[in-house]
Amino acid sequence: NAHANAAPANSNGAPINFSSRAGLQSADPTLEALAQDHWNDALSNSVAVVALLLALYSPSLWWIDPFGAIVISFYIIYSWYETGKEQIEQLTGKSAPQEFIEELLELAEHFDERILVVDTIRAYHFGPKFLVELEVVLPRHTLLEESHDLGMELQYEIEGREEVERCFVHMDYETRDYDEHVVSKVPELREQILRHRRHGSMHTSSVQTSCV
Repeated sequence: NAHANAAPANSNGAPINFSSRAGLQSADPTLEALAQDHWNDALSNSVAVVALLLALYSPSLWWIDPFGAIVISFYIIYSWYETGKEQIEQLTGKSAPQEFIEELLELAEHFDERILVVDTIRAYHFGPKFLVELEVVLPRHTLLEESHDLGMELQYEIEGREEVERCFVHMDYETRDYDEHVVSKVPELREQILRHRRHGSMHTSSVQTSCV
């Protein structure tokens, strides 16, 4: 019986090593979960073998088997709880670590001398990798062709990183003290901003006319 119980633990050795190496190399959550499953199987089988050998050696140690089973059960419950918690956080768009965001910010600020300032930067989980949003300010009179090409080059640079799934770069000509995505949800704020923008356009037109 001891030999029969030991066989599954040995047979799991190869899958554990392969799954662990593959999971670390590819950062694939499926392979990581598979490696964890193999590890739990091997651990529980190993405890069962040790408990059986101790019970055969001394019948008074019969209690080690149920005690070991209880300990292993709690360990497996805890390990899968941590795995599930991590996956749920990734699926619900948890923010990226601050160090990673600061690294992207430094990259964008020094990417091209035409970039005046990075107005907004966001990075959050999109599954196991990150989705990045950037709002970059260029000189007001930058040609559309130049701003588009610069934005695409910055997008390619960030999406080339292993941790990034997708990057969106928004080019602007001024900084804004409000979240542009909130404006569309608040009619009063949207009307106020549009009215201010129309007033600014009329003022610019009148100045140009007077100069002529």
